[in-house]
Amino acid sequence: MRFLTADYIFSAHTGFIKKGILAIDANGVVFDLIDPEKTEKVPVAEKFDGILFPGFVNAHCHLELSHLHGKITKQTGFVEFAKELLSKRSAFSHDDISAAIEKADEEMFNNGIAGVGDISNNADTFSQKEKNRILYHTFIEVLALNPTMAEKVAATGIELLRTAPKPNSLVPHAPYSVSPELLEIIANSSHEENVPLTIHNQESLGESEFFAKRSGPMKGFYEFLGLDISFFKPTGLNSLRSTLKYLPHNRNIVLVHNTFTSAEDIRWAEFYSKNLYWCFCPNANLYIENKLPDFNLFIEGKTKIVIGTDSLASNDKLSVLDELKVIAKTVPGISLEQLLTWATKNGAEALNLSSLGTFEKNKKPGVNLLSKSTVAKLLPESEVKRIC
Repeated sequence: MRFLTADYIFSAHTGFIKKGILAIDANGVVFDLIDPEKTEKVPVAEKFDGILFPGFVNAHCHLELSHLHGKITKQTGFVEFAKELLSKRSAFSHDDISAAIEKADEEMFNNGIAGVGDISNNADTFSQKEKNRILYHTFIEVLALNPTMAEKVAATGIELLRTAPKPNSLVPHAPYSVSPELLEIIANSSHEENVPLTIHNQESLGESEFFAKRSGPMKGFYEFLGLDISFFKPTGLNSLRSTLKYLPHNRNIVLVHNTFTSAEDIRWAEFYSKNLYWCFCPNANLYIENKLPDFNLFIEGKTKIVIGTDSLASNDKLSVLDELKVIAKTVPGISLEQLLTWATKNGAEALNLSSLGTFEKNKKPGVNLLSKSTVAKLLPESEVKRIC
């Protein structure tokens, strides 16, 4: 048994415990979280300066795109980013792709990430995930805007799902790349009950313009892909309101990016489902669109917020802490308790990774050390290192 203590220990289910003591076994499983002010006999513990808290949960990542690190031009806007990604994605050997995946997994582990919600379009990441250093939920992503392709694409996705490491689930890519027919197949898929879903949401203004009017930059993107979209009929609504209604309200749904989501959209979506988790990947937003979501709208709306890194195609690092730094600078006065809760407990709950997120008995969440002690905001110079 190891006993660890610091200036503070944080777990979302307890808040900050001054000079708290964390008891874990040799495998990192939590035995107890001790408040010395409420305990007569305080064990001798290893001491650390700063705050001990559970391992981060990266709620959105594309590990399979790690080989595109530094290869995609920054701040060109979503459509140009997507074009460049598609044109470069396959121009690498299998060995190069595998090596980049292994390196990115190592980077996340060293950055204190204990769990990941990872998007997979193929099996490239499966062998790395099976090493079990990080707990992954694999989202098998499918896309086909043409409704006639829905059954074929879903069948291919389900076949890949059968070979993917568990836990896993079949999910849609984004509103602009899936038909209502495909969304309904995903919603009705019964390979496993209560598994979480995820979908990219409102990444660009053009996304909603396409749904409302079938015009704008997204139409040009389909032309670039050589796709006939004559079948598509505009809904007169934005992409969120056109899409979310096809997904089940009783399963966790992680909405990713939300760069152009309004207060009205939040109220509408939260009325539709109480199981929504809004995922922010701010460094990717800056990389692609050079624009951030209005975080205050989600805080004021009392939404459940989680944090992601997106991929190394759209980010310089895979660091949840770096994402929190951006939010802290953008939302002055935000509490460290809020930030750490989003990045630990909320992420674990969104992905149904019940062993992660908090220092509750019998969980194995990993242990991180935040080097600067503050409950007001995350200091830019703060650093995290894994100690267990």
